[in-house]
Amino acid sequence: MSQKNNIKIKKVLVVGLGLIGASLCRDLKKNSNYEKIYGHDVDAAVMEYALNNNYVHETRKDLGEGIKDSDLIVLCIPVHAIRKVLNVVKYFFNGDKVITETLSSKGSIFDYLTDNKLLDTKNFILSHPMAGTENFGIRNSEENLFQEANTFICPLKFSDPDKCNEVKALWKSVGSNTNNIIIENHDLLLTYLSHGPHAISFALSNITPLFEDLSWVNTKGSLAEMIRVAKSNPEAWANIFQDNQDNLINYINIYLSELQQLKSILESKKQEDLLSYLKKSKPKNTKFS
Repeated sequence: MSQKNNIKIKKVLVVGLGLIGASLCRDLKKNSNYEKIYGHDVDAAVMEYALNNNYVHETRKDLGEGIKDSDLIVLCIPVHAIRKVLNVVKYFFNGDKVITETLSSKGSIFDYLTDNKLLDTKNFILSHPMAGTENFGIRNSEENLFQEANTFICPLKFSDPDKCNEVKALWKSVGSNTNNIIIENHDLLLTYLSHGPHAISFALSNITPLFEDLSWVNTKGSLAEMIRVAKSNPEAWANIFQDNQDNLINYINIYLSELQQLKSILESKKQEDLLSYLKKSKPKNTKFS
């Protein structure tokens, strides 16, 4: 269940109206926790679609003016676009506004802040909702996308605790749970939770032959479950993989080593070793902060 926002935030600007941004707008507007929901996108047709479908109260063509008009700004943009957008947003750092984002990898953001000596920013609170589908774009946006999802909150060293709470309130207002994690751990954690599994899904899809007489294999069964996310936006995932490439390369090496171990066990034809390997492969509960 969503929570009512008790904080003095009235106007929210969502920058980037793809699957995540448009879904967020829809839930924020439906819940009426904020007085105004504004949308901005580089594509005028996307903004028109959002307005015509009642996803937002208004759109803002100029990003800088949209930020000036808003209390809370949420950057729901692709990784490759973050530097260009931050070149505008940085003029509002350490002011009264609350700024957050939803990027799946934080490397580019951290590098930008470091390069521009902005790590002391107090009102830019990084976040990442673990929600989405293999589909993308505003036409695939959904209401209740964030319901019962988990959102990581990644404060910077000098982040204002009150502004962190405002970001938490935003995500809780659309039904999400929130978990604080250290920003330096985010991309490694996401390697295991998302980026690595996506890489495996893309690779598995590439080696799967075309079963012309078994069209259902892509929609039902174990294979379909494992390659579903390979339908995701390739441009977006290429940028995520590159942004987190060191962690991802290490993950792939670990995964290849694990496959090699399983291959060796199969070649040995030792039933006990195979059974032991499969038994220890049961999913584990992990703790990561």
